Amino acid sequence: MNLNLMRCALPWVILALVFSAPVLADDVTEEAISMQDLPPAVASTVQSELGDKQAEEVEKISYEGIVVLYEAEYHQNGEEYEVYVYPNGELAARHSHEQEEEGR
Repeated sequence: MNLNLMRCALPWVILALVFSAPVLADDVTEEAISMQDLPPAVASTVQSELGDKQAEEVEKISYEGIVVLYEAEYHQNGEEYEVYVYPNGELAARHSHEQEEEGR
């Protein structure tokens, strides 16, 4: 399998495990952390992606105790944005979707 394809698919595979297969996802953990706790390469990529916006939530995503991704989330103009970064600072993926309304 192509290495670039694997790198692009990894964040989505992990997120699929987290949300759709609770039995398998027991080994996947998400830990809320602060921007100051990010490794320098990851913090640089996140800040570059966010520009002048503030991350509202930052998480470290691990599989069987090994950090595989960092996620930073922010909101702008009614949309929620998520940025996923590998531990080496390489951008893994970006995702945006409309914010869900309260109570829905």
